[in-house]
Amino acid sequence: MLLAPLLCALGAAFALPGQSVDSAADDRALFAQAEAATTRLAESGHSPLPKENRLAQCKRSLAEGVRLKAPDTARHLDGETSYRTAAAAAVLITGAYKCDKCTRWHCSLASGVVVDPSGVIATNHHVAAGDSAEAMGVLTADGRFFPVVEVLATNKSTDVALLRVAGKELTALPVRDDLGAGAPIYCYSHPANSFGCFSEGIVTRYCRLTGAERDGAVFMQVTADYARGSSGGPILDQAGNLVGLVSSTSPILYADNAAAKGTPTGQGNLQMVRHNCVTGRAILDLTRPANKADVAK
Repeated sequence: MLLAPLLCALGAAFALPGQSVDSAADDRALFAQAEAATTRLAESGHSPLPKENRLAQCKRSLAEGVRLKAPDTARHLDGETSYRTAAAAAVLITGAYKCDKCTRWHCSLASGVVVDPSGVIATNHHVAAGDSAEAMGVLTADGRFFPVVEVLATNKSTDVALLRVAGKELTALPVRDDLGAGAPIYCYSHPANSFGCFSEGIVTRYCRLTGAERDGAVFMQVTADYARGSSGGPILDQAGNLVGLVSSTSPILYADNAAAKGTPTGQGNLQMVRHNCVTGRAILDLTRPANKADVAK
């Protein structure tokens, strides 16, 4: 399904939404198109992946037959090229659901990225395992919509999932798992209904997150900005390799109780935000039983 009005406005040569002043992103049109397509899928009752099947498939831990591209660390992309590289492989993920307050369909919005051109999308476990969506689909930056047809594998602790969509010959990013702390990175995602936002930063560290869901799993923390709707968005190195995925944020608040009393939340002033990301290794681990075998050359 194509975004016909948008493509006509751009002319014969397609330009990525948001790439330049001549191809400014029309957020309302882009999100409306994705939501309409996903809603039609849910209303038809013929989603290729009903909710019950999707949730059952989220218990899979290993994706077979996924062919990932080997990372290229020799090249160095400038910011504009990095934007185009990220945008060409990134997707908007939508899930159509009904609430208990009205009869209309609603859509959840998240991010993801193609890692295998045959239609394999990397995103978060919490996106794939959402318990409300009756149908899910993805929208690419060039305006194509593809239903999600299968959950290949997930890991709840590392918050990663691989989905398959009904698409072929998609633009995919190679996955890298050895980027060190201090290295520059870019983030591309769709925060708060803003299509295709690009930010930069560095890897601040790798750490183990605690809690019942994380259970000591290793995450990458970065300084690049993102917000709700960014879940599953790609984190790239300067060579255009996928090194992680947006997962969550952990705000650090000033803990003085006296200062907190005058704030709306009663929690004190925000001092900084930790940006927690899925690691490249967590993505790779869904495609291999052990070590680094079977990465396509």
